[in-house]
Amino acid sequence: MAYRLSIADDLPTSVRACAREQLEGAVRQLERADEHPVDAVHEARKHLKKARALLRLVRPALGAKAYRRENDALREAGLALSGTRDADVRVETAAKLAERFAGQLPSATFAQLREALAGEAAGGRGDGGTSDLAAVLEALGAAAARVEQWPLGSADWDDVLAGVARAYTRGRKAFAAARREPTAERLHDWRKRAKDLWYHERLLTPAWPGVLAAQAEQAHELTELLGDDHDLAVLAERLRAPTPLPPAVEAERDALLALVAERSTELRAAATRLGRRVYAESPKAFSRRLARYVHTAVEERRASAPPEAGGPAG
Repeated sequence: MAYRLSIADDLPTSVRACAREQLEGAVRQLERADEHPVDAVHEARKHLKKARALLRLVRPALGAKAYRRENDALREAGLALSGTRDADVRVETAAKLAERFAGQLPSATFAQLREALAGEAAGGRGDGGTSDLAAVLEALGAAAARVEQWPLGSADWDDVLAGVARAYTRGRKAFAAARREPTAERLHDWRKRAKDLWYHERLLTPAWPGVLAAQAEQAHELTELLGDDHDLAVLAERLRAPTPLPPAVEAERDALLALVAERSTELRAAATRLGRRVYAESPKAFSRRLARYVHTAVEERRASAPPEAGGPAG
């Protein structure tokens, strides 16, 4: 099943099905962690992020108490799985940096940097970041069992529209804050809000697939640009740390940091250009437009549905 809310089903049924799919998907990934620990944990965390985005989307219907309970449970599970994420990210980011700036520094410098970072990641990984795996599996099983008790009895599409409007508004504000003061923290916060918008537009794609799928893809591209910038900040932090690096890397430390800064500038400029388009509308205009898409799709579905058994023929 795709990460979508169904226009054909009643909303609570669709939300619960989507939530169960993500939680059960996370469990399935973790159950294979003995074979591929890094990949399994990475995929499980993606399922948890989708589940949390769904929670934020239906937050107006859930209410504060239920939302906090479920969100806290999934956040704690994700943190327990985070393990050596930053160390693994540094290896991947160093490889991207070497590709982007090939020839600007000796290839041996990039190679030694990647090898050193890979060694640090392997040394810190231990059991693959799954030492608390049993506890996480138990927590996710309990969360999946609670889905049927989520207070969604009176939920309707207006609740969902309120949730996505909140995400869009928060993202637009985070974009403005990052433009005023582009610190790593503000850019990272903008990325989280943009990721909410990406997930929410994916969930609502059935309302008008041709339009919303394209908008979701642009929001996804924005999160990738901001994510790569955040990863560069993680790499820069390691390069500035007093922990020794191989001699060829130590000799080029300042040059490497200059390349990190140059690439960061490129990514931030691209993110700003795309952000102007993704957040071009006012929150009210965005909300009105999306509401028209959703309500039109629901009305058309109802009009095309066959009459209930025993009801009047159309």
